Amino acid sequence: MSDVAKPRNPEDDWKIWLVVNPATWLMPIFYALLLLAIAVHAVVFAVGLGWQ
Repeated sequence: MSDVAKPRNPEDDWKIWLVVNPATWLMPIFYALLLLAIAVHAVVFAVGLGWQ
């Protein structure tokens, strides 16, 4: 177990893309962010904090 090197951030941040393949996950992540943004805007406008 001690053979695994500890990550050195931020030098090793690129390695996440070896696990999270952008060709598979990029569009679902963007759609999730879009839904989150729409939900936040809906709540803000429902509370009355939107523009007049």
